Amino acid sequence: MAKASKRGQQILKDKLRQLGLSQTASQVLERAGSIGVAKRFFQGDDIRQDTFTQICEFLGADWQEAIARTPQVDLKEAQQVRNFYGRTAELQQLEQWLMGDRYQIVTILGMGGMGKTSLASQLAHQFKEEFEFTIWRSLRNAPSFESILTDILQFLSHPQLLELPDNLPAQLDLLMRYLVARRCLLVIDNWESILSDRYYYRTGYEGYGDLIRYIGERSHQSCLVMTSREAPPELSRLLGDKVRSLPLSGLSQQEGLQIFEQESIAANEAEWQEIITHYAGNPLALKIVAAGIRDLLGGDVAQMLALMREGGLTFGDIQDLIHRQFLRLSEVEQEVMYWLAIAREPISALSLKENLLSRESKQRLIATLELLKKRSLMEVTANGFTLQPVVMEYVNYQFIEKICQEINCAEQKLNLLHSHALIEATAKDYIRDAQTRFILQSVADKVDYQAIALALTRLKAEIPPKQGYAGGNLLNLLCYLHIDLTGYDFSNLSIWQADLRAVELHRVNFSNCDLAKSAFRVTFSSVMATAFSPDGKILATSDVRGWIYFWLVADGSQLFKTHAHSEFIFALAFNHDGQILASGSLDRQIKLWNVKTGECLLAMEAHAIGVASLAFSPDDRLIASCGGDRTVKLTEVNTGRCLMTLEGHEQIVRSVAFSPDGQMVASCSLDSTIKLWSVQTGACLRTIIDSSAVYALAFAPQIDAHSSESQLASAGEDCLIKIWDVNTGQIVSAIAGHQKQIWAIAFSTDGQILASAGDDETVKLWSMSTGEVIRTLYGHKSRIWSVAFSPDAKVLVSGSDDRIVKLWDVDTGQCIRTIQGYHKATKPVVFSHAGDLLFSFSYEEQSVRVWDIQNAKCLKNFDLDTSGVMQVSFSPDQQTLACGNYDHTIKIFDAKNGTCSQILQGHSTWVRFVIFSPNGEMLISGSGDRTIKIWHLQTGECLHTLCGHTSPIQALAIHANGEILASGSWDGTIKVWDLRSPECLMTFAGHSDRIESLAFSQEGMLISGSVDRTIKFWNLATGICTRTLQCQFPLWTIALSSTSPILAFCGYASGINLWCLLTHQYLNDLEGNFGIGYMGDVIFSTDGQILASGGEDGTNRLWDMQTGKSLKLLKIPKPYEEMNINGIKGLTNAQKSTLRALGAIF
Repeated sequence: MAKASKRGQQILKDKLRQLGLSQTASQVLERAGSIGVAKRFFQGDDIRQDTFTQICEFLGADWQEAIARTPQVDLKEAQQVRNFYGRTAELQQLEQWLMGDRYQIVTILGMGGMGKTSLASQLAHQFKEEFEFTIWRSLRNAPSFESILTDILQFLSHPQLLELPDNLPAQLDLLMRYLVARRCLLVIDNWESILSDRYYYRTGYEGYGDLIRYIGERSHQSCLVMTSREAPPELSRLLGDKVRSLPLSGLSQQEGLQIFEQESIAANEAEWQEIITHYAGNPLALKIVAAGIRDLLGGDVAQMLALMREGGLTFGDIQDLIHRQFLRLSEVEQEVMYWLAIAREPISALSLKENLLSRESKQRLIATLELLKKRSLMEVTANGFTLQPVVMEYVNYQFIEKICQEINCAEQKLNLLHSHALIEATAKDYIRDAQTRFILQSVADKVDYQAIALALTRLKAEIPPKQGYAGGNLLNLLCYLHIDLTGYDFSNLSIWQADLRAVELHRVNFSNCDLAKSAFRVTFSSVMATAFSPDGKILATSDVRGWIYFWLVADGSQLFKTHAHSEFIFALAFNHDGQILASGSLDRQIKLWNVKTGECLLAMEAHAIGVASLAFSPDDRLIASCGGDRTVKLTEVNTGRCLMTLEGHEQIVRSVAFSPDGQMVASCSLDSTIKLWSVQTGACLRTIIDSSAVYALAFAPQIDAHSSESQLASAGEDCLIKIWDVNTGQIVSAIAGHQKQIWAIAFSTDGQILASAGDDETVKLWSMSTGEVIRTLYGHKSRIWSVAFSPDAKVLVSGSDDRIVKLWDVDTGQCIRTIQGYHKATKPVVFSHAGDLLFSFSYEEQSVRVWDIQNAKCLKNFDLDTSGVMQVSFSPDQQTLACGNYDHTIKIFDAKNGTCSQILQGHSTWVRFVIFSPNGEMLISGSGDRTIKIWHLQTGECLHTLCGHTSPIQALAIHANGEILASGSWDGTIKVWDLRSPECLMTFAGHSDRIESLAFSQEGMLISGSVDRTIKFWNLATGICTRTLQCQFPLWTIALSSTSPILAFCGYASGINLWCLLTHQYLNDLEGNFGIGYMGDVIFSTDGQILASGGEDGTNRLWDMQTGKSLKLLKIPKPYEEMNINGIKGLTNAQKSTLRALGAIF
């Protein structure tokens, strides 16, 4: 259905008049179909969309300009006005400015408590239907301008998908295009929060001034409404034809009287006038006074007037009144007020109770909250208890002043420092950021290092040591001031709410400390899978190293972790009662875990070439799984017995899902098909043919049990989300928006929202009723592998290659929590020709280090200025470095200064391997798009694209003559190419799993290492495998010495193995040899005398090949190197284990 807007009606009538026709002319009726439809069309009533378009086209009107669009409204942050007193004249003035004069900027100014926010909220709610877009944002917590602008642009881009420009001027230009094309109302509350004491912008917030200038100086049809206690510095210059300011004075006597009537307080007109005049009609002041008369004076207005006349209740401004009221509060009431100010947003009574220290405060909390509410010092919202901005500002100021007094004055006790936290390490990300800006930074500006150090000494001298926040507060201050904490002694203290995720704590003594609610770094690598428990309290994640992590959703703390598999864990799923977690890995296994204990209940060898996805049936009786062996399997949960193997796909099967009724399993594949299978018979019921590889699918939840409608969503290589009718196999809709391939999709439990994510590093939320994007979530820096909704659909989790897990508020799009993984895996890349230097690559830092081997020192560390580097390679002359990236590009760097000189583009997905030709003129790349490309380095031109593999390319090797190339793939095959033609000379198909590493011997033999736990030796002349070396582990890397017949190889946790090519025997072990872990590698020096290895622990080890002895250990200190955690309390075993992995000692 469609109808004309008010403006559209005028356009259509003008067009009709220009044509000299009436509304019932035959030409109009011919298209309308009836007189009734024609009348409804011109009156702005609903008619069919196609009829509306036809009449508009006949009249020569743009139907998109004439149509009434459903107003898009986001007033979630706007104050809910329950009792709105007066302001009739002000509302009328604002209506004239917005609707009549159509001013571009309107500022509502006034002192704190004057009702600016209430007036703006009333205005926005009253006129939201008159604008195409209405959005309200508060600056109460001083969000960055970039975040607010992004938020507004995303909202205004509806229903089109927005890809943000990468610089601020371009983003502001885009905003102006929206404000020109559409009638928009932007309301920004609490503008004073970003102004300094001198009414200039705080450092870093100057962009808000640019916003005012753009909106005030350029012509458009929209309006920005601001509320502020002080006029923004640009306003005076802009005031004029398009910009207006409304100074808000106090309420009139009649309006103010309504507040006292609400409290049922009786007095005569003269008495009311005297009180209202004394407090300048300030609404908040009058509410506080009314509460005081009622609660403190027993409703006696005469006593109130006497105090006023005696000068006992002077009124300078609202801060004076709040100050007097605050001084009357009991110690417990002040304690709660401070915590409300620290919280920065509505907080539940339960959370407040957890923060309080004393038993008395906890017991009196509910009564305290009631008293604060009665005195109008606190507000109650649907989400909990909070303070009005002006009250919060006062309490925050008092809190900071008293904290500074306690730190700076040696005679003062550290009472408030003990009882309250300056910041909460476990708070939501945006709240902790606000606490840092408004509290921690303000305290740090008023105290110096010496005062903090003395306060720490005083704290340590307390006997017995007190439990509380003082230790964590002082430590947070030291961290904020960037003090080197090496060797500090915090032993025996309570270190609560310390945020230690971004600091190094070398040799810091935390022995016998209580570290409850403090946050440390956590160890995990690229995040492959995420899953919420059915009750929404636990989040499970997995990474490429084969670990599973269990997190408490409420505060992000780690419950426990387990080294579950030897390779990537692509799949996680809870059963429906939350007692069991299933995991599926590239190591071919599916395992079932007891969620309470972390015990492995069952391990099943599931798929011959890795498990890509799994799902529990609705009754938890079966697990469906799929993998690289191109099959779908149905396995019995209780026994681990495979009941059915479903065959039919021709490529890797990437995802599986059960239908809501459990009768079908859907699977999707790189072969561009989706298959629907009968669970009962195993028969393929339907094959849906797509246009490209399909990576993810999900059934829409069946909300109506009586409905026969069933839909399936899929996504993949073509960047589209497709909705399919399961009953017919027909496509219902195709949703475009992502710029690169999509790896993950998930429905909310109510089926209203679909989430998607992939290589473009964004998460998108889609409305299933309209097919339009609701919002795009930014924050990841690499491919996103997984998304999942919490059971109540309020939170979304995303996991990415950037080693980040993010929890998002689905309603607002805000990032609630970021869990950043730390993983210092390093791998040696090449020795210098002289043998005195080693170049290594750090996956965590995305950087290359240059090591002085003799002195075991890092000489240089240059950032590759990119994210998602998969592999690096040096040119033969070691002057150039190439890296293959997740973002589909190859970047070329100058190895001397680390500057990027060239970017090669052409692959359609990640680039896994790059290698230079022996003469350095060409670069060969292998990609997940199953192709190999040959590049001319001087011109950057792609000379050839080699096709033939059916799965991603994993390894490349070039013969010393520069004419023969070997490629290894996930499809288990090796292809040998003539680089001169280029043609495929032969294909070796002896391996049963993906090829990880290739090398040519000096004699021209090709050696391959595979995840199938074998090394094979191939004769290039005959194409015959001459020898197979069976190993006890999946092979990840092989290396050949250039001066002796020695092959080095290893796998995850396997140690380094040495094999003699002449005797076909293992050689002696290396001294101190142990597993190198995921991302490890081994290489020989040019002269073959030294072997270098890298590993998960961030070290590069060097061995003397003649003696087998360890020569050097090249390492960067871990962040918590030698940090003493003996006797600590307040952390889980998993957290303690993580600290040890990061260098801590007992």
